[in-house]
Amino acid sequence: MKLQAVVFDLNGTLVDDIQFHFEAWKALGERHGFAMTPAIFQACNGLKNEDIVPRLLGREVAPALVDALGREKEERYRALYRPRLAPVRGAPELFVRLRARGLKLAVASSAPRANREMVIDGLGWSATFDVVVANEGLRGKPAPDIFLAAAERLAVPPEACLAFEDAENGVVAARAAGMTVVGVTTNVAAEALERAGAASTIADFSALPDELDVLLS
Repeated sequence: MKLQAVVFDLNGTLVDDIQFHFEAWKALGERHGFAMTPAIFQACNGLKNEDIVPRLLGREVAPALVDALGREKEERYRALYRPRLAPVRGAPELFVRLRARGLKLAVASSAPRANREMVIDGLGWSATFDVVVANEGLRGKPAPDIFLAAAERLAVPPEACLAFEDAENGVVAARAAGMTVVGVTTNVAAEALERAGAASTIADFSALPDELDVLLS
Protein backbone atom coordinates (compact mmCIF):
# COMPACT_ATOMS: atom_id res chain seq x y z
CA MET A 1 0.00 0.00 0.00
CA LYS A 2 1.26 3.48 -0.86
CA LEU A 3 2.79 5.34 2.06
CA GLN A 4 0.43 8.02 3.36
CA ALA A 5 1.67 8.87 6.87
CA VAL A 6 4.59 8.63 9.25
CA VAL A 7 4.10 8.02 12.97
CA PHE A 8 6.89 8.85 15.40
CA ASP A 9 7.43 7.73 18.94
CA LEU A 10 8.74 10.68 20.95
CA ASN A 11 11.19 9.82 23.74
CA GLY A 12 14.31 8.12 22.45
CA THR A 13 13.13 8.52 18.85
CA LEU A 14 12.80 12.24 18.18
CA VAL A 15 14.83 13.24 21.26
CA ASP A 16 17.72 11.25 22.72
CA ASP A 17 16.59 11.44 26.33
CA ILE A 18 16.34 7.83 27.49
CA GLN A 19 19.39 8.03 29.75
CA PHE A 20 17.66 10.79 31.69
CA HIS A 21 14.55 8.65 32.15
CA PHE A 22 16.78 5.84 33.44
CA GLU A 23 18.49 8.18 35.90
CA ALA A 24 15.14 9.46 37.14
CA TRP A 25 13.78 5.93 37.66
CA LYS A 26 17.00 4.86 39.40
CA ALA A 27 16.79 7.80 41.80
CA LEU A 28 13.14 6.96 42.49
CA GLY A 29 14.08 3.35 43.22
CA GLU A 30 16.75 4.43 45.67
CA ARG A 31 14.19 6.52 47.52
CA HIS A 32 11.39 3.96 47.53
CA GLY A 33 13.18 0.63 47.72
CA PHE A 34 12.99 -1.00 44.32
CA ALA A 35 15.74 -2.06 41.93
CA MET A 36 16.43 -0.30 38.64
CA THR A 37 19.01 -1.76 36.28
CA PRO A 38 19.49 -1.28 32.53
CA ALA A 39 17.80 -4.64 31.88
CA ILE A 40 14.79 -3.81 34.05
CA PHE A 41 14.57 -0.38 32.45
CA GLN A 42 14.54 -1.76 28.90
CA ALA A 43 11.84 -4.26 29.84
CA CYS A 44 9.72 -1.28 30.92
CA ASN A 45 10.79 1.16 28.20
CA GLY A 46 7.77 2.44 26.28
CA LEU A 47 5.22 1.37 28.89
CA LYS A 48 2.91 3.69 30.80
CA ASN A 49 3.75 4.59 34.40
CA GLU A 50 0.58 2.88 35.59
CA ASP A 51 1.98 -0.36 34.14
CA ILE A 52 5.59 0.25 35.21
CA VAL A 53 5.11 1.11 38.90
CA PRO A 54 3.35 -2.14 39.95
CA ARG A 55 5.97 -4.14 38.04
CA LEU A 56 8.80 -2.37 39.84
CA LEU A 57 7.20 -2.69 43.28
CA GLY A 58 6.12 -6.28 42.67
CA ARG A 59 2.56 -5.76 43.85
CA GLU A 60 -0.71 -4.05 43.10
CA VAL A 61 -0.47 -0.32 43.73
CA ALA A 62 -3.26 2.12 44.54
CA PRO A 63 -3.83 4.73 41.82
CA ALA A 64 -2.93 7.56 44.19
CA LEU A 65 0.50 6.04 44.84
CA VAL A 66 1.06 5.38 41.14
CA ASP A 67 0.28 9.04 40.46
CA ALA A 68 2.57 10.26 43.25
CA LEU A 69 5.53 8.10 42.24
CA GLY A 70 5.01 8.86 38.56
CA ARG A 71 4.87 12.58 39.26
CA GLU A 72 8.08 12.41 41.32
CA LYS A 73 9.90 10.51 38.59
CA GLU A 74 8.69 12.77 35.74
CA GLU A 75 9.56 15.97 37.59
CA ARG A 76 13.09 14.68 38.09
CA TYR A 77 13.34 13.64 34.44
CA ARG A 78 12.25 17.09 33.24
CA ALA A 79 14.69 18.82 35.56
CA LEU A 80 17.51 16.63 34.19
CA TYR A 81 16.64 16.82 30.52
CA ARG A 82 15.15 20.31 30.00
CA PRO A 83 18.58 22.04 29.85
CA ARG A 84 19.72 19.48 27.23
CA LEU A 85 16.60 19.45 25.08
CA ALA A 86 17.54 18.85 21.43
CA PRO A 87 16.19 16.86 18.47
CA VAL A 88 17.79 13.70 17.22
CA ARG A 89 20.02 14.67 14.32
CA GLY A 90 18.17 15.08 11.04
CA ALA A 91 14.65 15.06 12.49
CA PRO A 92 13.67 18.66 11.58
CA GLU A 93 14.97 18.21 8.04
CA LEU A 94 13.04 14.96 7.68
CA PHE A 95 9.81 16.67 8.74
CA VAL A 96 10.26 19.21 5.94
CA ARG A 97 10.94 16.45 3.43
CA LEU A 98 7.89 14.43 4.47
CA ARG A 99 5.63 17.46 4.37
CA ALA A 100 6.89 18.34 0.89
CA ARG A 101 5.82 14.89 -0.22
CA GLY A 102 2.35 15.46 1.25
CA LEU A 103 2.59 12.84 3.99
CA LYS A 104 0.69 13.18 7.24
CA LEU A 105 2.71 13.20 10.48
CA ALA A 106 1.81 11.98 13.95
CA VAL A 107 3.37 11.40 17.35
CA ALA A 108 2.32 8.32 19.31
CA SER A 109 3.79 8.58 22.79
CA SER A 110 3.43 6.98 26.21
CA ALA A 111 4.87 10.14 27.79
CA PRO A 112 2.74 12.10 30.27
CA ARG A 113 1.33 15.40 29.03
CA ALA A 114 3.93 17.62 30.76
CA ASN A 115 6.76 15.65 29.16
CA ARG A 116 5.18 15.80 25.71
CA GLU A 117 4.65 19.52 26.02
CA MET A 118 8.21 20.12 27.22
CA VAL A 119 9.59 18.43 24.12
CA ILE A 120 7.08 19.42 21.44
CA ASP A 121 6.58 23.02 22.56
CA GLY A 122 10.20 23.43 23.61
CA LEU A 123 11.46 22.43 20.15
CA GLY A 124 8.88 24.54 18.32
CA TRP A 125 7.04 21.53 16.92
CA SER A 126 3.51 22.52 17.94
CA ALA A 127 2.41 22.90 14.32
CA THR A 128 4.57 20.09 12.93
CA PHE A 129 2.26 17.13 13.55
CA ASP A 130 -1.28 16.55 12.36
CA VAL A 131 -2.03 14.67 15.57
CA VAL A 132 -0.31 13.90 18.86
CA VAL A 133 -1.72 10.73 20.38
CA ALA A 134 -1.17 9.81 24.01
CA ASN A 135 -2.31 6.55 25.52
CA GLU A 136 -4.37 7.95 28.36
CA GLY A 137 -7.42 5.69 28.31
CA LEU A 138 -5.71 3.18 26.00
CA ARG A 139 -3.73 0.05 26.71
CA GLY A 140 -0.03 0.83 26.81
CA LYS A 141 2.64 -0.52 24.50
CA PRO A 142 3.32 -3.32 23.53
CA ALA A 143 -0.44 -3.34 22.81
CA PRO A 144 -1.09 -1.69 19.43
CA ASP A 145 -3.78 0.71 20.66
CA ILE A 146 -1.82 3.97 20.45
CA PHE A 147 -0.67 3.30 16.89
CA LEU A 148 -4.14 2.24 15.81
CA ALA A 149 -5.51 5.43 17.37
CA ALA A 150 -2.93 7.51 15.48
CA ALA A 151 -3.90 5.91 12.17
CA GLU A 152 -7.60 6.41 12.92
CA ARG A 153 -7.12 10.08 13.78
CA LEU A 154 -5.05 10.59 10.63
CA ALA A 155 -7.78 8.83 8.61
CA VAL A 156 -5.13 6.55 7.13
CA PRO A 157 -5.01 2.73 7.14
CA PRO A 158 -2.31 1.44 9.52
CA GLU A 159 -0.77 -0.47 6.63
CA ALA A 160 -0.13 2.86 4.89
CA CYS A 161 1.84 4.18 7.87
CA LEU A 162 5.57 4.03 8.56
CA ALA A 163 6.48 4.10 12.26
CA PHE A 164 9.76 5.12 13.90
CA GLU A 165 10.44 3.58 17.35
CA ASP A 166 13.43 3.24 19.69
CA ALA A 167 12.07 0.63 22.14
CA GLU A 168 11.38 -3.06 21.67
CA ASN A 169 7.93 -2.66 23.26
CA GLY A 170 7.17 0.14 20.82
CA VAL A 171 8.31 -1.85 17.80
CA VAL A 172 6.09 -4.75 18.85
CA ALA A 173 3.15 -2.36 19.28
CA ALA A 174 3.54 -0.71 15.88
CA ARG A 175 3.99 -4.05 14.12
CA ALA A 176 0.88 -5.40 15.86
CA ALA A 177 -1.00 -2.38 14.48
CA GLY A 178 0.06 -3.40 10.96
CA MET A 179 2.66 -0.68 10.39
CA THR A 180 6.11 -1.05 8.90
CA VAL A 181 8.60 -0.05 11.59
CA VAL A 182 12.04 1.53 11.48
CA GLY A 183 14.06 1.15 14.67
CA VAL A 184 16.08 4.11 15.96
CA THR A 185 19.16 2.85 17.81
CA THR A 186 19.56 5.66 20.32
CA ASN A 187 19.50 3.24 23.24
CA VAL A 188 18.86 -0.30 21.97
CA ALA A 189 21.02 -2.35 19.61
CA ALA A 190 19.82 -2.80 16.04
CA GLU A 191 19.64 -6.57 16.47
CA ALA A 192 17.19 -6.28 19.38
CA LEU A 193 14.92 -3.91 17.45
CA GLU A 194 15.01 -6.17 14.41
CA ARG A 195 14.12 -9.20 16.55
CA ALA A 196 11.16 -7.22 17.84
CA GLY A 197 9.99 -6.65 14.26
CA ALA A 198 11.75 -3.57 12.86
CA ALA A 199 12.17 -3.82 9.09
CA SER A 200 15.36 -1.73 9.26
CA THR A 201 17.25 0.45 11.72
CA ILE A 202 18.91 3.87 11.73
CA ALA A 203 21.22 5.66 14.15
CA ASP A 204 19.51 9.00 13.48
CA PHE A 205 17.61 10.73 10.67
CA SER A 206 20.58 12.31 8.92
CA ALA A 207 21.42 9.43 6.59
CA LEU A 208 18.67 6.95 5.76
CA PRO A 209 19.31 3.50 4.27
CA ASP A 210 18.82 3.32 0.51
CA GLU A 211 15.61 1.29 0.72
CA LEU A 212 14.10 3.76 3.20
CA ASP A 213 15.34 6.73 1.19
CA VAL A 214 13.52 5.38 -1.86
CA LEU A 215 10.34 4.83 0.14
CA LEU A 216 10.39 8.44 1.38
CA SER A 217 11.44 10.00 -1.93
